Formats: sequence, structure tokens, C-alpha cells
Amino acid sequence: MASLDDKWEAVDNFESVVVDRERDVFRVTEELYDLHSGREQLRGVTSSCDYRLTIPFAPHLFGSGKTTFARTYLELVQRFGETFLSTFASDPSRRTFFLELLKRGFIALFCFDLAACLQSGLPQPDPDECFKELKLRSDALVQKIRSILNIPSDQYLFVAFDEENDDGVVRPYNDFFGIISQLCEEPDLFFIVVGKSKGLSIKNYVSFGLSRVILHFISLSPLDASSIVEFLEKSLLKTPTQVPVCNVLCSSSFSVNELADSLLECTGGVPGLLTRAVNMLLNYIIARNQPFISKEECLTCMNDYDFRRICAEPFVERIFNLDEDRRSVFDLLLMMALYRIPFQVDDILTSESFLYDAVTEMGFYRYPIDENTFQVLIPKVFVVIFKNDPSISSLEKILLGSLDVEPVDCFFYSKCRVFEGIVALRLVLMLSSKNRNELRELLCQLSPIWKQMKLPMSAISPIHYIKSVVSSRETRNESNKSRRTFASTEWNKIIRETLYLETVYIPLDATSHSPDIIFQLQSPVEPKVLTVGVACKGRWKSEGIGWSDIIDEAKKFLDPVYDQVLSSAMDYHHCMLIIVSTKLSLNVSNELGNQSRCYSSGMFIGGDFFKVPDNCELVILCERDVQMLIDDEILNGLERAFGVSHNPTFWDFGLDLLDRIRNSFLSWQ
Repeated sequence: MASLDDKWEAVDNFESVVVDRERDVFRVTEELYDLHSGREQLRGVTSSCDYRLTIPFAPHLFGSGKTTFARTYLELVQRFGETFLSTFASDPSRRTFFLELLKRGFIALFCFDLAACLQSGLPQPDPDECFKELKLRSDALVQKIRSILNIPSDQYLFVAFDEENDDGVVRPYNDFFGIISQLCEEPDLFFIVVGKSKGLSIKNYVSFGLSRVILHFISLSPLDASSIVEFLEKSLLKTPTQVPVCNVLCSSSFSVNELADSLLECTGGVPGLLTRAVNMLLNYIIARNQPFISKEECLTCMNDYDFRRICAEPFVERIFNLDEDRRSVFDLLLMMALYRIPFQVDDILTSESFLYDAVTEMGFYRYPIDENTFQVLIPKVFVVIFKNDPSISSLEKILLGSLDVEPVDCFFYSKCRVFEGIVALRLVLMLSSKNRNELRELLCQLSPIWKQMKLPMSAISPIHYIKSVVSSRETRNESNKSRRTFASTEWNKIIRETLYLETVYIPLDATSHSPDIIFQLQSPVEPKVLTVGVACKGRWKSEGIGWSDIIDEAKKFLDPVYDQVLSSAMDYHHCMLIIVSTKLSLNVSNELGNQSRCYSSGMFIGGDFFKVPDNCELVILCERDVQMLIDDEILNGLERAFGVSHNPTFWDFGLDLLDRIRNSFLSWQ
């Protein structure tokens, strides 16, 4: 038994189970049935030519469950049998194939380099024997496989190739898949391919789209919270009593649902990371002989530096060995992950690279939105290792920090979220830059309070997204989220408990009692604190932002903050609201004289409709000065992208726009 001194050893403590693979099993079975029904076409027995050979294929994502899926495919088919009979077996021929698959199916797993064969129900053969026997011409391969593994000729044979060599040297279309295309002419033979070779890539899939072999990509998506609950309940400790994992880790005051949420937050639901994290937690709990009593205690453990480092190390090694060209897109992928910009399977990154392959080669993960659309997923346990890498830039540190504090399942898809995110990140960079900049000087000219604040910020801050806005249990399905607004009584808690010095927050959703961005500054010489709210207003209103909109924002922020915080605080606490609007109404522009303006305590705006509270200021930036935060070309690009879709993809944004956004950040590093 491990001691508390080595509590984060990743000892293998339990027998894990495979969960949440029904969609993948269904699609793979469909492709294998198509091969079964179209095999005569491949052999030229019939004149029909409407079938093209499709091979189920899972490209390398370390820890995504490729090998486990290939090895347990037939077991999963049997487990999902009742569902399959009602959905897959829609006609007699499909039903017959399915029943024969259950009755006669046999799977063999081959590694390209190791030549190891794993099989169901029979002893494992000698790898050297396999290697020698399989180095034959392709037309004799099937017979040798059946002979070595003692598989009858009338039994379905599923061959899973698991490519594990470090060199990644496989020529799929000139060699490997050419052989497979010939082998598929053999009766009762089926293939699944998983691997990490550079040859097995989307680039080949697209470039060779007219070849004789089509690759069907098995998504192997990360697990959601409900699947993690199933995983914890069905996985058993390696002890004679075989206690469920959740019973060991959870006390009566800490539910399995809370444990699943904590693990999802930490690992992103990646099966390999999840299994490693659970083993580490089990090692710790078994050593101290006491389960977790709360979610906070569990998260504290998983946020421990050594926990994250040890959990992530085997998964991130390849990322630090990338060439300079591939490493150069790291910040772009971080942006896509933070802003939830999805990409499609054939999106081109450069003339030599597809985005899908870049994510694979970087060692990140993809969460499928649909069959051809994915979201970049960077597990939080990776962040601590990345941030300690001396080659990480200031921009990458902010993006990593923002991903680390952002709830893994929370983001509101709208043009405003991306707009506000860009403005927030630019603010962080400007406020932390040691170089003088026009925006800081402008705010010093407009506001005496701002001038007294300590700038630049002492450290680069992440951008936080306030999690409390989501009232329902988090889910990756956005349609299932119920959203609420902050009641005025909640502001005291938000200001006092979740608003820390020199930290930028973006509330998750547009709320009735909050600005879009919140941060806090402190004077270096006097005990003065300035809480700053930023209300971002885009061009989405054709007539521009009028006084009624500005007054509404001021009432949402300045009034409750004054009533609940400033009225009972000492004079050293001040509050400022900055209106960042890309289009002001004619009335507002005329009153401002096309200049930015600060309204101090006691001043009225919009006639006599709103009086600025004591120790508060309202700053309205004119359209020209807003250009310091976000330029016209970026705004025009956002409008075009969101004009196409409410949730635009990488293609809708375009690489040029994302590069421009990235460069606008890099200019302030």
C-alpha cells in the first residue's frame, strides 16, 4: 500500500470498463455491413460499382481509447445488442448480419511493430511466430492468420491494426491500404485500423479522396458527466471484494455525480486521462483510509501541482518535441479552444496541413459536435506543464490560464462572447504591458481615480468566466442549459468572493445585473481599490447604442455595486463602468462631440435620467478610441462569420481573421 508521501503515484488500482461508445460501435458496424454486402463488387463478381471500400479508422489521440475500442468491439456489440436490434437491424439482411456477427465474430489485434496478437477466448500466441508467419504475400495472409490463431474458415474475422511504432513510417495508400483493399475481397474478413502514423491522416484522406479506400473516422469522443458516473459505478477495485470505485472515493456527503463533475473538469473526459486520474485518487484515498467528504476537497487534490504534473506527463511529451512549424499554431488552437470555435474535418490550415491533423499531431483532443465538426479540447491537467515551459509566450500563458479557470462545459455561443473575449484579452495585455499605450493614457486623462491606480499590472492575469450563471447541471448540450440573471442581492457575493485583485472576469451569459467584463485595480501608494466593469456593445443594433442603453448598463452595475458595496465601504473603494461600443447613436455622438468622456460622481447622463453614484465614474469611449481595443477589420470579420451561423466554424471565420486577432494580441506581448 502506498504512503501519503508518494500519494500521487499512478498505481493501477482498478479494473476499468468501457462506457459511452454506442455511437461509435453503431457507425463501425454500419461500415462493416456495407463491406459485407458489397464484397462481390470488390471481387468483380457483379457489374454493379456503387460500393467503395470504407475502412473504420481512428487516428492517434493518446488516451482516447483506440486500442481498447478495437480490442473490445465485439463485446460492445453484444452489450448494445438490444439497442442495435431496434435501430441497426432495420431490414432482414442487416438483422442476419448482426446476429451472425454476435454468433461467429472473432477479433484479432495486431501491432505493426510488435507483431503481437491479442484474441478473445484463446491463449496469446508467440509474437515472434506471428511476425515470421505474417511476412508473406498478401494473398496468403488471411489463411495464415486463421491458421496461427486457430480460427475456423466459417467464422467472421475482425482484424484490428494498432500502429504503435515511434517512427510513424507507414505508406498507407502505396502499401498498407493497398494490401487491405485486396484482403477485403476475402469472405468473412473485416478490418479496423487505429494508429498514430503521419501517413494515416486527414491529408491523405482528402488528397486521395478518389482512391480505392475511404477512411471512416471513428470519433471516440471524450466522456460526458453521465458517462463518467457510469464508469465510476461499474469499474471495480482490484480486490477480492471488487468494490465499485465510486464507493471508495465518495462519502455520504460527496456524491458520485460531484466526483464525475470534478473529474470532467480536470481531465476533459479523455478516457486515458480519466483512468490515470482515478488511479491516483484511489492511491491517495486508500493510503489515508478516508474518502473525500466534499467536491472542494476532491478538486483541491486534482488542482495540486504535482497531481496535474504526474497525471499529464505521459500525454504531453510529444507536444514538447514538435517542430517549429507545428509549434507555431499552439496559440491559435488555444484561441479556438477558449472561444469555442469549432472546425470541420477538411478545414485547411496551410497548403501542407489540415487542422484536423494539426490537433492530432499537437497531442490535443477533439470533441465531436457532429460527424464532420469538432471542437478543440485541451484538458486542464495539461495547463500546469505548459505554463512552466520557458518557451511559452505571454499570450499563451493568458490563454492557458483562461482555459484553466473556465468551466469546461460553459460557454455561450454568440458573436458577443467572441467580441467580449477579444476586448478582455486586449485589456489584460494593455494593462500588464510595460510599454506606454494610448488607451492607458486616455483613461488617465479622463479619470483622476484611474490615474492613481497601479499600472501596469504586476502579473499577467487569466480571463475568468463566471460559472455561477449556469443554474442547471452542466452539460455539453447547449440546448439543455437553463440560464438565469444575477439578482441584485448576489452582487455582494460576486464582488467580495469571486472578484480578486488584477483578475479579469467575463460572466458566462448576458445578465441583467452585470457588465460583460469585470476587473480590479489597486493604488500602489494609497489603499485605493478600483473595480472596473466593461460593457461591450457591438454593431448588432443598426441605429447604434443610445442613451437608454447606456443608462440601462449603468443601472445594472453602478447602482447595485454602490448600494451593496460602496455605501458601506470606506472612501478608498471606487467603481468605474466603461462603455465600449463600436457604434454609438447620433444623439450620443453629438453630445460627446465625437470624443471619449468621463462622467464623475453626481453628474447626470441622458438628461436627468441617471445620476452617477458617489465614488463611481462612467466612461464612454468614442468609436475612434474603441479601435485601440478591436479594429474595424476584426469587427467586420466577426459580423461576416456570425452572419453565416450562430455558431460559426473555423471556415466561417477564416484563417486570415483568426491570424489578425492573434496578431492583435501578439502586438502587446
